[in-house]
Amino acid sequence: MYINDLNGCVECHSYKEYEQQIREMTGSGRDNEIQLYMRESSDGWNMDFPCSLSILIKENQAAVNYFSEGNEEMFASIGDMNRDDDFQWKIGAYDYSVAGYQILSIEKTLECALEFFHSQKKPACIEWETL
Repeated sequence: MYINDLNGCVECHSYKEYEQQIREMTGSGRDNEIQLYMRESSDGWNMDFPCSLSILIKENQAAVNYFSEGNEEMFASIGDMNRDDDFQWKIGAYDYSVAGYQILSIEKTLECALEFFHSQKKPACIEWETL
């Protein structure tokens, strides 16, 4: 499994290594953009878009997106549907618009990331909306 964030890309060869990296990244309190994915080609590069989980972290809040292989299906996390606020987040060099109802706790985000490791399918631990 690969973890790509604002500090670079790390390949994790075991769940234990992956879990340690994800816990450190989500628990650091730093803004971050994290991409989780598995490359499945013999040369180490898959030019098609593999399924991935994208995590945006800003000030101890997070929003998660899931992209199926080839980006055929795209989903955004649903946190508290009673929130009607919107945010403009600057993370690294990029600007993001995040709806308040898409925001998850860091704990729920961690749970999502850990579940993703085992199947690379859309985690079932949260609700999703289709993009």
